[in-house]
Amino acid sequence: MGRSTSKRDQIELLTTNFSCRTLVGETILRFLLVKDLLIEEEPAREKGRPLPLGDVAAWIGSLDVSIDARDRVKVLGSVEGKAVFYSSTGPVDEIWQGEEFRKDVDFPGALPGMEVNSHGRISFIAEGNSPLEAEGKLLYQLKIEVEVFLSIIDPQQVEVAIGVKDISPEKVSRRIIAAEELVGEDVVSVPVTEEFAFEEEPWYIKFLRGYIKDFSWEQGKEVVNLKGELVTVSYFCAGSERGFKEKRRQFTAQASFSQLGKDCQVNPFPRVVYAVNEVHGKNVQQTVFIDIFLRVTRTVQQEVISDIQGANVKKEYMLLPKQLGTVKESLELVQKLSLPYPRQVASGPYRLLNLELEPRDGTINVNGTLEKNLYYLPAEEEEFGFEEESEKEKLPLIRKMEEDFQCTLYLPGVGVESEVTAYLSVNASEFAPTENDTLQINHAMLEVKARTRQEFSVIVPYRVAPGTSIVIYAAKRGDTLLKVARSYGVKPLAIAEANGLEEDAPLDVGQKLLIPLMFCSE
Repeated sequence: MGRSTSKRDQIELLTTNFSCRTLVGETILRFLLVKDLLIEEEPAREKGRPLPLGDVAAWIGSLDVSIDARDRVKVLGSVEGKAVFYSSTGPVDEIWQGEEFRKDVDFPGALPGMEVNSHGRISFIAEGNSPLEAEGKLLYQLKIEVEVFLSIIDPQQVEVAIGVKDISPEKVSRRIIAAEELVGEDVVSVPVTEEFAFEEEPWYIKFLRGYIKDFSWEQGKEVVNLKGELVTVSYFCAGSERGFKEKRRQFTAQASFSQLGKDCQVNPFPRVVYAVNEVHGKNVQQTVFIDIFLRVTRTVQQEVISDIQGANVKKEYMLLPKQLGTVKESLELVQKLSLPYPRQVASGPYRLLNLELEPRDGTINVNGTLEKNLYYLPAEEEEFGFEEESEKEKLPLIRKMEEDFQCTLYLPGVGVESEVTAYLSVNASEFAPTENDTLQINHAMLEVKARTRQEFSVIVPYRVAPGTSIVIYAAKRGDTLLKVARSYGVKPLAIAEANGLEEDAPLDVGQKLLIPLMFCSE
């Protein structure tokens, strides 16, 4: 705490520093990359057709995120990965590197000089239709969805008045200022291993999908304990044995946060990213990698003096984000599958084609489309009159489908100007045969967070003599318009306009700036 005196009016203020790593906003960026995999080796074949790729894994090779301009974030990165190709002589790892991407993201509230945090991962991998074959070459096409978590942090430290000497209380207006603060972010990678045993050595393996059920967490002292159930679906061919295999495994993990307290909110985002199968004779060791991204926030608040009646004081206006709340909604997505005859069906990877959020007064309308991949096999072939071994399919067929969904969520305080983000996860898939069709039931969880931004008026001490309208400032190393504006209690735009600069303009060491103090003094 400190004391500040205005000699002109003989007002003595009691002040304190309001410090906060303000969470300006957060979003989840999703986009699709198409990877063409050209192979010149002779493939293993089934009924004359090249075998589909086996396991496909991809990961983020590099990620660079920066605030490019006001309300705009630039995302640069690359994707690396590998796919198992079944050649005529056996499985081969096809590895690729440096599949680059660039995305420009609209991000309201972002200003040059603020911090930007990011975490990228792969949320969806799927193989296209049968490969193109020409001149002894094969072209496989992979769809890879990248998921990037973005957050903008504004580290603020403002000296604010919390008391005043020799002024009657009825002339002093007080209020509580509050802001959502980022405590920290962390990523936990969890490998989960399972063994499969067969009577003969497997000759084809494909990991189809993994999802997480009953995920939960507990906050301890400086740690978050995580647990859940991993459900995987894979396809195996071992000798004459073929079919889908589902496995369920429990897992636990832990994340550390040095400033974790009871007032903190933990937001975890688990995702199965890829799997690796290793064949050891008649046994297969499968390792599935789970990525858990965690963001921890809390609300910080301070009672301040917002006005003193009849006094000549200096005010500063702070625009601070306020979390309105989080709402979770369980969704049951039911769709009919028209298949020509009874089949063995398994669920493949899912991705969101689009997700539209429309905040209104007290409600949020959600519309989206889920793209899903289904794998299926005939039941016992003899039931359908197959006589020749060559007529029997050894590998699963794939069907790509889309399913629309919509819902309305209720959240008090939400309005048309609110900023909303959403995260959808499919936690289970069931198949229920009917007389002529099969029903697919997807159990999903939709999590929507809403926030708004509030402007607060606070009284701050004069940094220069009262009545001064302009100060000339020489830029130092590491200065930005935002940083300089904060030190004088003015808005970055005011300095930019006074000096004929763009708000995102870089500053040279020694560059002279006019600081228009009267923009924020009353």
